Amino acid sequence: MYLVKALLILLWFAVIPVCIGMLFTRVEDKEKNSLKMAALYGYITMFAVFEVLALPLIFAEVSFHVLMYIYGGSMLLLAVISIILNVRRTKEMVVFQWKGMKETPWSVYLALILIAVQVAAYLIFRLDDLDDAFYVATATTTVHTNGMFRFDAYTGDLLKSLPSRYVLSPFPIFLAFISESVQMHPAIVAHTIMPVFFVPLAYMVYSLLGEKLFAGDRKASGLFLCFLSVIHVFSYYSVYTQGTFMLVRIWQGKAVLAAILLPALFYMCIRLLKENGSLREWSLLFCLLLSCCLVSSMGIMLAPVMVGIFAILYGIGGRDLGKFIKAVICCIPCLICAGMYLLIR
Repeated sequence: MYLVKALLILLWFAVIPVCIGMLFTRVEDKEKNSLKMAALYGYITMFAVFEVLALPLIFAEVSFHVLMYIYGGSMLLLAVISIILNVRRTKEMVVFQWKGMKETPWSVYLALILIAVQVAAYLIFRLDDLDDAFYVATATTTVHTNGMFRFDAYTGDLLKSLPSRYVLSPFPIFLAFISESVQMHPAIVAHTIMPVFFVPLAYMVYSLLGEKLFAGDRKASGLFLCFLSVIHVFSYYSVYTQGTFMLVRIWQGKAVLAAILLPALFYMCIRLLKENGSLREWSLLFCLLLSCCLVSSMGIMLAPVMVGIFAILYGIGGRDLGKFIKAVICCIPCLICAGMYLLIR
């Protein structure tokens, strides 16, 4: 039984995201064999598709298991398609990763040790947060009642209306889906399983940022990760810092937003607006803004603000109206969610 659960965890947190991400990286020039890019693109796609499927089903009061089967089947289908399309590249990717390991500078290994210590803290110690009374309780209620936002997570009473503050960002429902998929309690998935994968994913994003900021210098990028690791460890002077979100409650949607998605959005904006990006990359930015909507209602507002700043700087300031228009189009999901909030609150 434990072996089956371990395999399911690896399937949903590692294999499926990477396989889905490889659908995008396979046509890259420089990064087609990058597992970091594949993992990031995969999670962005998974989050975006969940947001698109979950919202109409929640408002239609459809049962949770319907969403679970539709979404789970869709992700498995995408993963299978990716395996079929990329099976011939397997050897090339293995050789690329092996070569990269042999050329890895000492700073990257030091960063990996620091990251491993942070992940181990989640596994060894018990971390509680008051917001779990809603987020984890909502996931648990969803699993046991087969209903999405139908019952009050605090009291168990039937809700008279959908909670406008949370319904547009149904990340607790995503937690419920993962919980059912790996056959484990939502609290265990949230406190033990998600941190093991989400903390490394956050540092993958920071690594991509480091490579972009230091022009591909892996040693400098490794030192950048080491510096960030130390900053995060000493960042619990406030409950609102990025390090606190990542190292204390990474399983919550707003923590995923602060630790993973907003840095990823910063990276994508540099990649697309400061430089030139393909239509495929712009579609990923669209999915990334959808992902921000999924994890937190703050993402509905903060994500388009960041994209808007980049669009003004490099679109209007750089006299490239095309980039500005594309950036506005990518912000449409956030604008729709903001409009829906005003209607239902």
